[in-house]
This record gives sequence, structure tokens and C-alpha cells, in this order.
Amino acid sequence: MTVGSRQTVPAVEPRQGEREYLWSSPPASRRRRLPGAVVFLLAVALIGAVGMLYLLQTNHVANLGYEMSRLQAEREAALVEQQQLSAQIAEKQALTSVESTARFELGMRPLDEHVFLDVELPPAGPTPTATPAPEEHSSALERFWNRLTGSSSSTGEAGQHD
Repeated sequence: MTVGSRQTVPAVEPRQGEREYLWSSPPASRRRRLPGAVVFLLAVALIGAVGMLYLLQTNHVANLGYEMSRLQAEREAALVEQQQLSAQIAEKQALTSVESTARFELGMRPLDEHVFLDVELPPAGPTPTATPAPEEHSSALERFWNRLTGSSSSTGEAGQHD
């Protein structure tokens, strides 16, 4: 070999029965195997991931159970309150309750307690009736003038309106 010259490497010829694949993976005999430690670490990571998913799922189910218990307790409390309100409604609608409210709070009396008032009878004889005052007619011009000036006429019709 000389310095400054290039050396050519002979091309490797495929063995008999082998084909040369330019773009595909090498045959199984040439593949590199992963070291045992990497396979072990991948297996541990996979088992860890599955374990974490299991724990997360179990935690979620437990939380749903607690929430369901809390909601059932709220429902029972609401049912008790509803029963108490129904009892109060029935108590207020009872006739004795309505009567005591009417008597003491509103001052009402039952119909069987009558109070009679003595009223004097009018005297016997004809009942006097009021006699109307005689009407004096004034002309429209006089009424207009009286309204305009605010004065009363000799007949006293200043405040009268037709």
C-alpha cells in the first residue's frame, strides 16, 4: 500500500441461496438480541404499569362506594324530613288546630255563640219624609256668569253643576 492512494475493499458477495435485501431487515440469524437486563427491566416496567392501573381502578371503585354511602345517607335524611313535614301538614290541617288558630290568632267566634242587641223600635205612626227644596231655574247665562266670577246668585245655585 502506498500512502496517498486509496485502497478498495472487495464487495461481499451474497452466499449461495441468500438474496441481498437492500431495504428489508436482515434475516433472523443476523438480528441482534436484546441483553437480558433490558428484557428484565421492560418486564418489571410492564408489571409495574399493570399494578398501577389496578391500584388506580381499586381506588376509584372505593371512592365511588364512599360517595354512594354518603348519597344514601342524604336520601335517608331527606325522607325523614319529608315525613316530618307531612306530619306537620296533617297537624295543621286538623280541625282542632284550625279552630284554635281561628279563635286565638284571628279573633273569630263559632256560630253558636250569639250576641243579641236590643234595638229600640221607631215610634208608631207615619214616618216623616224629607221634602225637597223648591227649585228655582236660572238661565244658562246666569249659571255661566256665576261660575266664571265665583259669586253666588240670589237663589244660591253657585255650586250647582248640570
